[in-house]
Amino acid sequence: MAPRHNFETPDDVTEPPLTPNTGGVKVGADLVGRRSRKASDWKSFSSYLPEDLQRVFRAECMLAGIEVRQGLDEAVRAWLEARQAGKSAG
Repeated sequence: MAPRHNFETPDDVTEPPLTPNTGGVKVGADLVGRRSRKASDWKSFSSYLPEDLQRVFRAECMLAGIEVRQGLDEAVRAWLEARQAGKSAG
């Protein structure tokens, strides 16, 4: 049986195609310090979003290296600030 994939690396490649991450994983590691909150200050929040929006939001949080709850915190704060700014301008 022939191999399913044929992965070959040319002999003249001087470094790997990807640089290894030697800084460690920091997802949520400094979550408490970002807003000077204790873990007990966080309260559960449940809601529904369209599936495509939830998928994109989770992916963006992952790419930003933050937990979903931190992304939600930032999004809700930005929304509230925009509403307050709109109220004071009008």
